Amino acid sequence: MIDMHENSDMLLCQHLEGLASADKDYWSFKGNSCREHGHGLFQYPAMMVPQVARAILEQACSVHPNIERAGDPFSGSGTIMTESMMRGLAFWGIDINPLAILVCRVKSGPFFAEMLAQKTKELVSRINADNLSVIEAHFPNRDKWFKKEVQISLSKIRRAIHQEEALWARRFFWVALAETVRMTSNSRTSTFKLHIRKPEDIEGRDCEPVNVFKKLLDRNLQHFQDQANRLLTSNHLVDGYYKRNLSISLGDVRDIKEQTQCDIIITSPPYGDNATTVPYGQYSYLPLQWIDMKDIDADIDEDYLVSTHEIDTRSLGGSKRVKKEETKSLCDRSPVFAQYVKALCNQPHDRALRVTAFFRDLDACLDPILKALRPNGLMVWTLGNRKVGGKRVPLDKILEELLSVHNARLLCKLTRRISSKRMAPKNNVADTISRETILVMRKAG
Repeated sequence: MIDMHENSDMLLCQHLEGLASADKDYWSFKGNSCREHGHGLFQYPAMMVPQVARAILEQACSVHPNIERAGDPFSGSGTIMTESMMRGLAFWGIDINPLAILVCRVKSGPFFAEMLAQKTKELVSRINADNLSVIEAHFPNRDKWFKKEVQISLSKIRRAIHQEEALWARRFFWVALAETVRMTSNSRTSTFKLHIRKPEDIEGRDCEPVNVFKKLLDRNLQHFQDQANRLLTSNHLVDGYYKRNLSISLGDVRDIKEQTQCDIIITSPPYGDNATTVPYGQYSYLPLQWIDMKDIDADIDEDYLVSTHEIDTRSLGGSKRVKKEETKSLCDRSPVFAQYVKALCNQPHDRALRVTAFFRDLDACLDPILKALRPNGLMVWTLGNRKVGGKRVPLDKILEELLSVHNARLLCKLTRRISSKRMAPKNNVADTISRETILVMRKAG
């Protein structure tokens, strides 16, 4: 159980708020939010800034030195996990997106950097020796999303990866292939949604997947080596393996079955349904078509790729079938939610429906998350209040009210400007955000 003293709450708030006393823009980390070592292995949408997680963990651990396990129920590409590892903490995380789990599992090790460098040389040799023109991936509209010569090159890479015997090495290679797919497909890279380029743009593109893949391998090898060196220097590795327990699960946080108990949960959930915020599933669809899904998780549900929207449909707010009693329950427990939905009454019906479906699903996550947190444990939520129909959704206030029903109490709020988080600047349904709120809360003892 996390240690508690009479002034623990006051001290933590003083530490966190004090960081911005000399620099009001401290939490924005403008110009100081680079993605070094493991954080740079993959460009995932809307990644949390590592320096934010690092500062929060540092201050929380200074007030509570016996924090042993951190958690993130919306793990994404593993920013919180990586920062937890740098502090020598155990970690528990879950995410519904297979691509996110793949990246997390690579970042969790093992860290056999020299062996990986040798395996990379052997992989490249296999690719260079492959003269086959057989296409290895089969999915609807494949020819729409990839030129024929790109498909042949990606297939050579895929075959070469399959010949690698070590699962941990194959996963490392799959991550580089995933980004290669994203960079060489016919989908625009300026948006997270699948959006086909103009025919003249497709025809004029000169991208050779094998060359892109080799450059990404070199970059990722350096990041991986840097991460290994930092962990080794901090005495967090034993024979190449991280010495604390890391639990990374593919699944829905609403269906958590593990009995893991965390001392602190640091997370940044989606800010709305994926269709109108960040379409993580669409972003991941094409890369996952070229990856052996069983290498991500042996028990994976193959229906994850039944359509370009399947992952997003499984995510928060993905189902728009909302019962009247569900809306009433939310309104009863969150007056701010009730007021906001009422303000949308003159808007098209689907807007209030999307907002309600999202909060219904987010609310369903709260009990499982709190069960994964020890009594007196800390919760740190990074949230963005987007606009729907021109009206700002008060996500922070609504979540605070919903959590208070579970006897969690607010300790302090921090504000940060978004200077480098990878989010779409706008879409045709909802404005995105320029500021985030960080809620620091504590579970009842």
